[in-house]
Amino acid sequence: MTVRASVIIPCHNKPTTLPLTVDTVLRQSVPDLEVLLLGDGVTDEVREVAEALVRQDPRVLFLDFPKGPHHGEAYRHDAVMAARSDAIFYLCDDDLLLPDHVADLLALLDDATLVQSLNGYIRPDGSFRTYASDLADPISVEPILDERVQFNSISITGTAHRRSFYLEAGEHWETTPPGQWPDHHQFRRMMRHPSFRGATSHRMTALQLPTSGDGRETWSDSERQAELARWHEVVIAPGGQLVIDDLLHRGALAELAEARPQLARLSALIAEQQSLIDALNRETSHRAEITGALEAEAEVLRRRVGRLRRRRRKLRAELDGLYASRSWRVTAPLRRLGRGRAESG
Repeated sequence: MTVRASVIIPCHNKPTTLPLTVDTVLRQSVPDLEVLLLGDGVTDEVREVAEALVRQDPRVLFLDFPKGPHHGEAYRHDAVMAARSDAIFYLCDDDLLLPDHVADLLALLDDATLVQSLNGYIRPDGSFRTYASDLADPISVEPILDERVQFNSISITGTAHRRSFYLEAGEHWETTPPGQWPDHHQFRRMMRHPSFRGATSHRMTALQLPTSGDGRETWSDSERQAELARWHEVVIAPGGQLVIDDLLHRGALAELAEARPQLARLSALIAEQQSLIDALNRETSHRAEITGALEAEAEVLRRRVGRLRRRRRKLRAELDGLYASRSWRVTAPLRRLGRGRAESG
């Protein structure tokens, strides 16, 4: 079989969600793909599930590694190299893909080197939130690359790239430095390469239900599985993409409604700051005028001092000439006599 896409799923300790995640990959409208389950010191339960998935479908492979540093990011390089396709996709072991995800991103990879589905996530209450960005837009890419801020709008789930670009960039998966996000660290390094050409799909075809934040970190495995199962039913049902599109639209409107008061406060703050800037500019201009006048006066004084110094040197030269003259020497006795009379008187 010619493999058109390789989907890498890092896994460690989520045996209840992994089968649902893999199922959405195997249901893709592009059937000639492979799934690489990338084990990072998996639990016995995950290993059992992974081996069962391998037996059920020949398109599933299990790469079983011992526990590596951090999240075992360095093993992802091994998975990229083991893939039988040039198109490398990523997916977390508790997220889902809609049926056209691979097809959409393969089309983008015809002209781009690193692409993503419209990025966002689902809250526990079922509402959607998006990261408003487009990897084809330099304005969206700039904050991702900025070392001064910790901003990211590109996730491991829903992202794909050409292996040829990955190798050309030479920025291989590695253990993430402390204080950084693995996906952000890796993709940012690749995006700095001159051959980077980004693209973002116009629709969300990868559903992220992040464990951290919104309270999910306290959920049990059964609660996580139940939530994922509900969304799995939406994903595999006919018209599932339309349902997601509608929910995404509603989420965008809700975000806009939430943002309007913030934008109003921001506008007021900007206006206030502009007023302060205008006042500062006026003060700066006034100070510049005073400085200019003082500098002009100082120049006049410098010239006057220069003239006085030249006059002093001239007078000094005349006085030295007088002291050295014959008449000064001849009249010296008279000056002494005059001083003596003055003292005796």
